[in-house]
Amino acid sequence: MGHRKKPGTPGKTTIPAEVVASVTKRLLDVFTGREYHLDHHIFIIPQQCYLYVEVERKEFGSRGRRPPITRSSTTHIPLGRLKFMDRSDRWEYQPYRFSDEYWDDSDTEKGAPEDLMLSMIVDRLC
Repeated sequence: MGHRKKPGTPGKTTIPAEVVASVTKRLLDVFTGREYHLDHHIFIIPQQCYLYVEVERKEFGSRGRRPPITRSSTTHIPLGRLKFMDRSDRWEYQPYRFSDEYWDDSDTEKGAPEDLMLSMIVDRLC
């Protein structure tokens, strides 16, 4: 069980750079294709063997659907992390459990990054 703090040195990853770049683009395409980019900023952070996926709500005004938010509520919200399984099309999704502030590595889902991104969106943003 991992805690909210990401393990390891920030920015250090064992995932090949070309895989990070390719999968990051694929995840951004899914996020943008579903129009979540209109209300949220997304952050994909490679660290150790994981890609951490976090969002931050945009300030009020871009679409007029959300009430104004205060500065204190504009922190990154973890959606989950994807564990690299030695292939660019095979990952493991580990959801973030807000109740205990940990990454749940016992309740995982495996698959392509795009499918796992949709799981994160459904779990956290819908």
